[in-house]
Amino acid sequence: MSPRLSIWSACRALAVRTRPAVPPRIEPFRQIIPATRHYSDDAPGHPTKPIGADLPSKIKSPLTASKAEAASAEVVRNADSQLAKDASQVGEMAQDSHINTLDDATLEQILYGGRTVTSETEGGLTAAQEDALYREGTIPPPAEAEALLSRARSSESSQLPIAASNEIENPGHKFGLPRKPYPEGYNMKQRYHPVLEQITRLLMRDGKLSVAQRNMAMVMNFLRTAPAPIYSPKFPLLPGTPPASHLSLNPILYITIAVDSVAPLLKVRNVPGAGGGGRALELPVPLGVRQRRRMAFQWILDVINKKPSKGSGRKQFPHRIAEEIIAVVEGRSSVWEKRRQVHKLGTAARANVNSKKLKVKKRK
Repeated sequence: MSPRLSIWSACRALAVRTRPAVPPRIEPFRQIIPATRHYSDDAPGHPTKPIGADLPSKIKSPLTASKAEAASAEVVRNADSQLAKDASQVGEMAQDSHINTLDDATLEQILYGGRTVTSETEGGLTAAQEDALYREGTIPPPAEAEALLSRARSSESSQLPIAASNEIENPGHKFGLPRKPYPEGYNMKQRYHPVLEQITRLLMRDGKLSVAQRNMAMVMNFLRTAPAPIYSPKFPLLPGTPPASHLSLNPILYITIAVDSVAPLLKVRNVPGAGGGGRALELPVPLGVRQRRRMAFQWILDVINKKPSKGSGRKQFPHRIAEEIIAVVEGRSSVWEKRRQVHKLGTAARANVNSKKLKVKKRK
C-alpha cells in the first residue's frame, strides 16, 4: 500500500518568493497653459484670442540667460525711477493741499459731523449757570447767572434770623444744622437734586422708589462712562450748552441738557364748544419748568417702550434710557419731531388766544 501524500508537507518544502514592490514614479509638476482663455462676456460665435496674441513679438520670442538678466535689470531701474517720480509728485501735492490751509475749527467741523464746539472753548458752565439751569431750565450768561445767584442767596438770608453772638455756629456737626424758622417749602426730601428727584419719581413703578433710584444710578453710570456725544447742527441744544467733552464728567448736567432741550414750551388745550357749532377751540397754554421736563421725559419713555428689547436683566432698562438720552443730545431721537409738531400746532393756534368766542365762553 502506497504512503499517503501530505499536501502541507509539500507546501512546506516549496520555496515562495514575493515580488519586489516597485516604488511609485514621481513626475515633476508641469503647468500646462491653455492656448485660449475663455471669459463669461465672450459673444457667442466669436472665438477668443490666444493668450499671446496681444503681446509684442519680443516677448513671444525665447530669451537667452543674458538677455533675460538685462531685461530684468532694466525693469527694476524703470520701476525705481517711476516710484521716485510718484513720491515727488505726492510730496508736491501734499504741500499744495487745501487741507493744510484749513484751521482747526473747520477741520473739527468736517471730521466730527458738524460739531459746534471748537477746540478754542476751554471751560464749561460755571456753578451759577448750573444753578440757574436746574432752577429755571435756561442757561443765562455768566454775569447774569452770578447776579441771579447772589439775589437768591440774599433773599434766603433775609428770611433767616441772625444768630446771637454767644451762640455756637457749628456745634460739632459735620454739615451744620438748618436754621429756624425753615424757609417756605423746605423739608427733608429736598436733599436730592431737583431734576433727579423728578425724573426718579417718573421712573417709579408700583411705588418701588428704591428700584427707580437704582435704575437712575445705572443711567448716570452709563452716561459717565460713555464717549462724548457729537452735536448735530440740525437739532441745536440749549443756548450756552458746554462742550461735548464736559457732559460725561457731569451726568446730572448731561440729563438736564437732554431733557430741557426737547422740552416743549407750551401745550395745546382744547376748549370744548368755544369754536362754534360744538367744535372745540385749540388754545396754546405756556408750561412751567417742571411741567416741561415731565412732558419731555414722558416722550422719552414712550420711545423707549416702543423699541424692541435687546435682552433681559436688571441693567437692560436703564441702559436703554441712557442710550435714548445720548440719541436726544446727538439729534437721532424721534422726540425732536414730537416737539416740532407741538410747537407748529401752537403757532397755528395762537390766533385763538384773543378770540371773542373764547371770551363769551368764559362769561358763561
